[in-house]
Amino acid sequence: MLSDGTVKIFPRLNTIINIDDQIIVIAEDDGKIILSPNYLLRINNEHSRLVSSSFINHNTVLLSNSMTRGATKIIERNLLLGWNKKAPLITKELDSYVARGSELHVLTNSDRITQFINEQLVNELTEQKIFVYSGSLTNRFDLEKLNLFSYDYVILLANEESEQQNLIEEADAECLICLLHLKNIIDKSNKEKTFSIVAEMYDIRNCQLANTTCADDFIVSPNLISKYISQLSENKNIKKVYDVLLTVDGPEIYSCLASMFVPLETPISYYQILQKTLKYQCLAIGYRLMKYLHDETRFFGIVLNPDKEEQIIFSQNDKIIILAENFMSSAPHSTHIINTEQFLAENRGEQCMVGRFSSESSAKVNNHALPPE
Repeated sequence: MLSDGTVKIFPRLNTIINIDDQIIVIAEDDGKIILSPNYLLRINNEHSRLVSSSFINHNTVLLSNSMTRGATKIIERNLLLGWNKKAPLITKELDSYVARGSELHVLTNSDRITQFINEQLVNELTEQKIFVYSGSLTNRFDLEKLNLFSYDYVILLANEESEQQNLIEEADAECLICLLHLKNIIDKSNKEKTFSIVAEMYDIRNCQLANTTCADDFIVSPNLISKYISQLSENKNIKKVYDVLLTVDGPEIYSCLASMFVPLETPISYYQILQKTLKYQCLAIGYRLMKYLHDETRFFGIVLNPDKEEQIIFSQNDKIIILAENFMSSAPHSTHIINTEQFLAENRGEQCMVGRFSSESSAKVNNHALPPE
């Protein structure tokens, strides 16, 4: 971050960092941001003047493990089950991410919501056509009529009535019932599940119950908002960073096959991985080992900000997690973008939705072309 408040996520490699500039750091906690004495000594030698730790602004902008969003616009057909006060914002956020000609189908049993969508919300969308179906997310018959396999993403929201009455357990119970219905429909179809399901939950403990369902990711809205606020209270500059990260034109997080950058079944240091990704104008921020996909004790295989000297052996389908602005244009040829998944680890590694978030709500999950896992 420059001294004038301008945020540069991808500065040029030859950028000169001035004394009043700040470094954006990914760290588990601000107490673990420790500058090496050798680093300070090198700066001293290069600039021929005394530099001590007092010159370093320790109000560095802390980026916790909570940056997300997908990237390239494509035509999508998405399904929104349920409705609450966050749904209009989610719908409009989706409109910024999909290509013209996309469709959003909404299931609700409220005439008032249907009227709002058809008379007002439809006029605020430019890329999506929106269709409303009457039904309940806990009614299996209503769900069966929707032809689930025709969608790219299914987003499940708690109903507005439960949210307004602060009936958190009831709202989560409805979501769990819906997820069980969806799982049963998928299992009985004998078809391969080709779409992602993201469910909003209010109580993080219920995510553990839902792990037995067909949901791919979960988002716990109160947790995300509280974490954002707590970071903002520690450092007001964090807002400027999130404003850049959480806009359509800002950098995106991708989870790509490790084979795009490094050889498989060969030990390689994380420092070497960083150098490989920088070659394509992107930055590695972690990796995922798919053999731990269902192991909660290993955070489902996700490792963020590992030690640079750590030796890693990647196998087929393992991922490198990167931050990039225009990755499609600079990516290695004959490769493709893979799924951004289960990324906001909520500090405990719970599976959760990955997408674009504002301080008011959650929005988009953007998973692309992932082979079945």
